[in-house]
Amino acid sequence: MSVRLRLITTSITAVLVLCAISAGAGFLVFWLVSSPFIGSRLAENLGQISARYFLIIGAVVLVLTGIGAVWVISVNIRHVAGPLQRLKKAAMEIHDGNLEYELPATGHDELSELSAAFEQMRIRLKDSVRLKEKAETERRTMMASITHDLKTPITSIMGYSEGILDGVADTPEKTLEYAAVICKKARSLQHLVDDLSLISRLENAQLPLDKQWEDIGVFAAELATEYFMDFQHITMDDLLDKNLQVFIDREKMARALVNIYQNCIKYKKPEQEEPIVRLTLARQNGDALLTVSDSGIGITRRDMPYVFDRFYRADESRNPQGGSGLGLAIARQLVQLHGGKIWIINNPEGGISVNITLPTEGHKFESLQT
Repeated sequence: MSVRLRLITTSITAVLVLCAISAGAGFLVFWLVSSPFIGSRLAENLGQISARYFLIIGAVVLVLTGIGAVWVISVNIRHVAGPLQRLKKAAMEIHDGNLEYELPATGHDELSELSAAFEQMRIRLKDSVRLKEKAETERRTMMASITHDLKTPITSIMGYSEGILDGVADTPEKTLEYAAVICKKARSLQHLVDDLSLISRLENAQLPLDKQWEDIGVFAAELATEYFMDFQHITMDDLLDKNLQVFIDREKMARALVNIYQNCIKYKKPEQEEPIVRLTLARQNGDALLTVSDSGIGITRRDMPYVFDRFYRADESRNPQGGSGLGLAIARQLVQLHGGKIWIINNPEGGISVNITLPTEGHKFESLQT
């Protein structure tokens, strides 16, 4: 029942009840007080009886009206002022920064709806503050990571450049060696800048896709053959025989797969001369499931929830080659941009499996719609 209807109903009910009680009580009191004048002397005492009647009825009505007014006011206070006081209390708590203060909503009137809306506002405000704090933490982490990633190659470039200028590289061979190190460090800086630019465009939805239908098995196999051309322990299980067509941007999906392939090399076991990589392809619930498995050092349970976070690095002692911490974050966003999913599991025999699902040709209409 709405607050307005409740107030109207309460008032009307109070008036009717008061009228009924007043009439009954007035008649009873009138009968008791005026009984000596009733009977054979009714006619001669009619004026006096009428005066007494109206006086008594008026007094009773005034008393009962006062009682009724107090009752109506108490009911309205209980149903209106109570929820408003709770709303005020909740607003003051939020004003003081206590976003954990809950405001339960009971009933089905406007005040209950207002309380429910206020509670939803509190929850959203709490989530907003949490996301803001998380974003600030990520920003600080990002700045620290960028500073770290820039400092090392810049220091090397400066050191080797000064070595050439100061004559430390006093032979053509040594000069060439120093120049090669400078070029290598400059490339690492360029790679970091490219990664930062790409992930910024991904997060701001500023990366258009030039999609076309591709056989994902052929695409992944050709890319792996080219990337792992110097290694022997690469297995591709009939990828060319699956004929699973997916709607992808070749350049963007190649970037995602290369980032995954790079990790197979970067995180190989120290005792391994080269990584052992296996690619498999299957159909899963109408999607193409591409799995890239390796036999490397794997991922600890502590690190697993964060491997797709920007700039997240696992224990550096397990990864002497380092890295920007952007590879898997970029791969995830590129896969999701294609309407797919990506996740990682640890293999029982060691290493990890990176699983990617993409919509197949059977979902052509839905893919074109998106």
